[in-house]
Amino acid sequence: MLRATKLAANARPFRYLCYPVIGLGFLLLDQPPPSSAAAVLGWCLLWPLAVDLGQRQASAKTILNVHLAEAAFTSGLFAWASLPPSLLFAVGIILVASNALQGGIRQALLAVLCTMAGLAAGDLASPTASVFAVPAAAAFSSLLVLAYCALLGHWAHRQALGMAGQRAQMRIMNARLQQYLPHTLTDRLNEAGQPRLERRWLVVAFADLAGFTPLVERLAVEELTPVLDSYLKTVADVTLRCGGTLSKVLGDGVMLVFGEAGAEERPKLVADALKCCRLLDVELTQLADRWRAQGMPESVRLKIGVASGYCSLGDWGGGGRLEYTVIGHPVNLASRLEGQASAGEVLVCERTGLLAEVPLTPVMERPVKGLGPVRFQRVESLADCDAN
Repeated sequence: MLRATKLAANARPFRYLCYPVIGLGFLLLDQPPPSSAAAVLGWCLLWPLAVDLGQRQASAKTILNVHLAEAAFTSGLFAWASLPPSLLFAVGIILVASNALQGGIRQALLAVLCTMAGLAAGDLASPTASVFAVPAAAAFSSLLVLAYCALLGHWAHRQALGMAGQRAQMRIMNARLQQYLPHTLTDRLNEAGQPRLERRWLVVAFADLAGFTPLVERLAVEELTPVLDSYLKTVADVTLRCGGTLSKVLGDGVMLVFGEAGAEERPKLVADALKCCRLLDVELTQLADRWRAQGMPESVRLKIGVASGYCSLGDWGGGGRLEYTVIGHPVNLASRLEGQASAGEVLVCERTGLLAEVPLTPVMERPVKGLGPVRFQRVESLADCDAN
């Protein structure tokens, strides 16, 4: 069954549009007695409002039962008011087709029974000639149209059920896939509508857990999974709070990017990155304490490398496989600095150090594989990084 809100929404167009048209046509084309005209017009105007207000909190089953009661009472009232047979049969067909659309063929068959019972009761109470006194050919034609509309409504109902199921599956799949992607990627795809590349000044940080390898070797996979999950969740939460993006997960290592959203001054981006490093150190220390309380004695600390500069970011790849990522010299430099750092250290490239507002050691130079001599500094104390 469709959700109750969907059922109620599907019926509104018929009630608010078709009923007034039926009432107006009855008044203009048939010139009924005042009592019949008042009854039909009052029903056509008041019933949509009454049922809309009454079923706001109703269940789907209740709404379907209201549809059946509506078919019986409407057909009975209109038969008592002596609507022309052609108009009366049209109303019956619409009521049955609407029920088929809401609940399928079973609901349509019940609606046929309710409509016929209503017509019979209204016909008996009517002071005028019987509404069933119509030529056999006209009655047969009406029944054919009724059957066709009921089947069409049933088909539409099945299609709606299938589409609703597909949409639910897509929402579940999208929610799951978003966990594998940087949170900024969804916004970029919505804005661009197609893959795009751009060059932007960014701060890139690589962080890795020193001392994690012995922990991996000692723990079974079912013990390792919650440990790694809690670590990565902490990294993702802290990075998001500091305005950055968790761009990649590389085992126990992560790549963090600051400045993807743009419109930030460079010193502000560097301050955000160093603030993130400080908070990660604090959070990981608390996390390691909880791990030790659970019987994991290995000591783990972060080692971090930070670099800044112009990078190219966007969608890269081909052959049916794309990856959204950041490439450029700052990415390679941050990765190499992380490799040079010791446990608990944050190393920043010389360019980043010029923009940092925290105490740093004097500039050091060291040959790094693939990059040659690299000039960098070490953050003297993470506690000096802004924690606000």
